[in-house]
Amino acid sequence: MLKVSHGVELQVGDESVDVSGLARLLRQLQSNPRVGAAAAALGVSYRSAWGKLVHAERLLGVPLVERVKGHGSRLTTAGAALAAAGERFEREAARRLADPARVIGAALESLHRGAVQAQLRLAASHDLLLQEALSADEASGIGMRFVGSEHALAALARGEADLAGFHLPEPLPPRRLRPAPFHDAQLFVEPVMRREQGLIVARGNPLRVRDVADLARTGLRFVNRQRGAGTRAWFDRLIAERGLGPRQIRGYEREEFTHFAVAAAVAAGAADAGFGLRAAAAQLDLSFVPVGTELYYLCGARTLAAVPAVQALLRALRARARDVPGYEPVSPRAKRRP
Repeated sequence: MLKVSHGVELQVGDESVDVSGLARLLRQLQSNPRVGAAAAALGVSYRSAWGKLVHAERLLGVPLVERVKGHGSRLTTAGAALAAAGERFEREAARRLADPARVIGAALESLHRGAVQAQLRLAASHDLLLQEALSADEASGIGMRFVGSEHALAALARGEADLAGFHLPEPLPPRRLRPAPFHDAQLFVEPVMRREQGLIVARGNPLRVRDVADLARTGLRFVNRQRGAGTRAWFDRLIAERGLGPRQIRGYEREEFTHFAVAAAVAAGAADAGFGLRAAAAQLDLSFVPVGTELYYLCGARTLAAVPAVQALLRALRARARDVPGYEPVSPRAKRRP
């Protein structure tokens, strides 16, 4: 049975498939064949996206995607047809609902103007727990976009964000060398959690990768984070300390925008190693070579530190960090460390 409301849902017995959401995922896979990257673009986890595909294929009885060695996933004929049909449905629905949407939009705009507090804008370096906490609405009133640490702090400085999330490797640099928020009395800088970073490799570490220096071995394929990411900057320092340059790392120029996308590339066999979080490796049952730890910070105007939404987010992150491998909650007292 097919149900249509704001989307399309297929009911098969006691189970159902969100056809609209599935079609959007398939369209993302057409432009980016890596499931992890497609999931990140839609703001969902790799596990959720892959589970949606497997569930839909089981109920529909046809394959929608196929693995292509070294190239991620490719849509089957059925998958491509469903993606195209979903796009046509959304286009036609948008046309027919334009007038009713304007009526609702006007009502919502009126409510927004009368709201006591506008939504806070958070620009943050990618973090698995931060994405999960906000997706679960554990800190309502915060709108998020993931960028690199460098770009998050720049957005805060330009007034394009109210809050910024960034991280620094331990041991921390001298205070005079830390980012600008540490030197601005008008801002709060709150350490939230400690994260373990290292090399994400295939299960069992078959290529015996032990250090970043091993990445220069002939034939070993690396997947990097994007420019401006704090993880990328840390990796660059590590290879420089070992006397290596980017040209000696095969795949250095290949960029992913999240830790999960890096892990997904290794899991799919598209790369032999990536630099990222232990937690990302654990979620995909990959092996991990520890390199070091870092502190993840939240900062913004000092007047926002006590806002309920900000406090709720800090509590949610610390609570989650207690239960996830590779994370550790950090007490607020840590901000007084020299």
